[in-house]
Amino acid sequence: MKSNCNILSVQRQYEIRDKIKKDRIFTILPRAMKQAKLDMWLILAGECNEDPVFSTLVLSNITNASRLTCIVFTLDDNEEFGAYSINKPNRELARFYEQLPYTAKDQWLVISEFIKKKKPERIGINISKASSLGSGLTKALYDQLVENLGDFAERLTDADLLSVLWLEERTEDELAMYPAVYDITTNVMSRAFSREALTPGLTTTTELEWWCVQQFQEMGLPLCFRPTINFQRRGEESSMMTGVIRHGDLLHYDAGISYLGLCTDLQRLAYVLFPNENQAPPSLIEGFKRGHRFGELVAQEFIAGRTGNEIFQAAKLAAAAEKLEATLYTHPIGLHCHGAGPTIGLYDRQTNIPVRGDRKLHKNTAYALEYNVSTPIPEWDGQHVYFYLEETVIYRRDKQLTYLDNQWNKLILI
Repeated sequence: MKSNCNILSVQRQYEIRDKIKKDRIFTILPRAMKQAKLDMWLILAGECNEDPVFSTLVLSNITNASRLTCIVFTLDDNEEFGAYSINKPNRELARFYEQLPYTAKDQWLVISEFIKKKKPERIGINISKASSLGSGLTKALYDQLVENLGDFAERLTDADLLSVLWLEERTEDELAMYPAVYDITTNVMSRAFSREALTPGLTTTTELEWWCVQQFQEMGLPLCFRPTINFQRRGEESSMMTGVIRHGDLLHYDAGISYLGLCTDLQRLAYVLFPNENQAPPSLIEGFKRGHRFGELVAQEFIAGRTGNEIFQAAKLAAAAEKLEATLYTHPIGLHCHGAGPTIGLYDRQTNIPVRGDRKLHKNTAYALEYNVSTPIPEWDGQHVYFYLEETVIYRRDKQLTYLDNQWNKLILI
């Protein structure tokens, strides 16, 4: 059993996150802007209705925009990069940005004068039709922007590609931290799937879910989503039952948290032993292995430059060749749980996904490798059991996924 996790002080967490944010801004963004062919990226965030990228660009103790917060990035013909804020004076923003405060002049006037002075050819704004992460500019702010830019408004274009490139790439520091972040999620799961938190015949799935919520709450960690726990049982058709947990149930855990700016997403399975058992039924073990075999097939198709749809189709063909009844719905993860990057299938749409599925795989990114395989279990009278599996993984280069936990392929016994 893992020991309880030691969570850093809030001050130390913010120090680490802010160092990484600043490094990201001055290393990833210039390359991303060049690749997206944008010479300006304009972020406008209204108080209490912030753009999704806003929190990724400001100091950790800035929880909201102040009235209207304006952040601008520029990249000129000589590839000289600039990072600016056009707001009332803010000592926190000044740690990242060159400030262009407005005093006697109206804020919108300062914004428009700055843009016209820089003369950008293509101004990226967050109005993506493909992703909510890249569509944070509100209609009201867009209208005000157009009104104040005059002829320069014709140079506005969506920053969809830029927002994806910005959000999906992980720095070396982030990649190095990810296993420790992931360990927190697996720690709580390991304790939940033990007699510390679970008594067969008494504990319900709802009680166990709230137990997990309480653990994360006591550590001060935001949830990516509320933990869910369900089970499959011999003689029952549902693959996601809830209620009192009994001996012989196949339990399923799904949870994700955010810590140090990185999100996790994890699904694990556990078998509740009968008093006279010391192992799960052989066909359940074999079905579990078949589930992970599909994960191996998916991982083999991770090749830089491939689209999410290409990975999806290749993995499904490989599964069919091995007669695996598989469903694939892997998604990017990082600064957001369902993050920016190529979609690789959807749970309810086992086909190519337009636009999001056409995004390409890049190195130094992270994914929630998520899928399931269904197989009949003779010991359960031929009942089909679904092996729901998911691991947060890192993609560094061709055909190499790094798993963040060395217990990822173990069926837990309770």
